[in-house]
Amino acid sequence: MVLSVEVNVNEIARLGKDFPWVKPSGCPRCGQALWWHGFVLAYFSCLLEPVLLRRLRCSCCRSVHRLKPAGYWRRFRSTISEITQSVACRSESGRWCRALPRTRQRQWWLRLKRMAGAVLGLFRDSVFEAFGALLDQGFIPVSLCFQRDNSGAGPPPYRSVSLPSISR
Repeated sequence: MVLSVEVNVNEIARLGKDFPWVKPSGCPRCGQALWWHGFVLAYFSCLLEPVLLRRLRCSCCRSVHRLKPAGYWRRFRSTISEITQSVACRSESGRWCRALPRTRQRQWWLRLKRMAGAVLGLFRDSVFEAFGALLDQGFIPVSLCFQRDNSGAGPPPYRSVSLPSISR
């Protein structure tokens, strides 16, 4: 699960592993204490090199959480505001924004149309209004999956059971 924290991406890139991460008070699934669980590389559109983000592990429910700067959706390297500006620019003028790669914007646009058609049905309003309607319903409008944001907050998908030993 991705946990959003208010941090600056440039500071994380500058300090690397020495960045002073603040540990959340408890696991979002079960409420138990979290333990540091190493680092994971992540890419952001404002940086050329990947940065190291902190991971945490809950010993009770065995879930692994990743801390990510606020303002980003899960599995996206561009900020929410950049994606919103891109969709608004394309919806109003019919042109892509010059600040972002055209291929990435095209992916967002096609995914948004697919999501709007599947969730909202036939929409007569502009695509940007469909973007807002999907946001209001809790969806990530430019995502490939139809799950709502941070859908992993529920119980774990499996039970912990001990396996029988095999003796020969």
